[in-house]
Amino acid sequence: WSTVFWIYTVIAFLSTINMDFVKTYEMRKIKSNIKRDTSDGNKAPYYSIMSNLTATLRIFRDDPKMKYMFGLNAIFGLSVAFINSYVNGEFVDIVLNEENDEFVGYLGALSAAVSAILSLLFGILDNKIGKGYILILGTFSYVGVILPFLVYPNAEDWGLFALVMVYVFQGVGRATYEGTLRATFAEFFFQDKEVAFANKNLQVGVSFAIGYVLPFLLRCNQPSKCCVSFSDGSLHDLLTFELLILFVIILAILGYWRASVLYEKEKLELLHRNK
Repeated sequence: WSTVFWIYTVIAFLSTINMDFVKTYEMRKIKSNIKRDTSDGNKAPYYSIMSNLTATLRIFRDDPKMKYMFGLNAIFGLSVAFINSYVNGEFVDIVLNEENDEFVGYLGALSAAVSAILSLLFGILDNKIGKGYILILGTFSYVGVILPFLVYPNAEDWGLFALVMVYVFQGVGRATYEGTLRATFAEFFFQDKEVAFANKNLQVGVSFAIGYVLPFLLRCNQPSKCCVSFSDGSLHDLLTFELLILFVIILAILGYWRASVLYEKEKLELLHRNK
């Protein structure tokens, strides 16, 4: 592990140094959807310290598209929390009869590899079929992550191939999140890109937190297919967690559709104003 930590340290150090070589482009004056905070008088309200600190929250309030995009970020955060807290932490060892976490690392690497490969493929397909179809495909892939645990909740019914497919589907969803979804945010929120990406990260962070806390809040009393015993002996209602994720998948798709409609409407209004 010391080798891994040193590699990460070197990468972090080099990344910090390379930030000094990032080109700073001249800012363009573009009309923003965020309502400016004038509470501090006439001292450049939008660029004041307080305004910058609260801009991440205000774009969620003032730009309706941001609310509808929440589901796409939430599904990624919740699914990652589910994989890390339950599948990696409890399920894999039971299925493979392993006392160490070696296969967890392999499966995680598989998911990352699938994500990297598909990110390149989706980048090519983006120009041919559009981002919307790719995002919907990636969102549906989370069904392949969660549904098998609903159909076959007992780890004894699983094998290596089923586990591999779960991580493959997770890789598909991760590819759309890290590539296509980021590009969509840059397109939908071109007037406030920096603030939009800050809010995007906030949404994912909140989803992570909820996803990691939920299994410990959803407790049950009697072991069953829906009430799973963790290695420490505690009982957790994973059925509710899994159903919640499936519900968020539906909301994410509907939310993206609504946000895309609002974006097209904004483009038409901007086109008419510039004529």
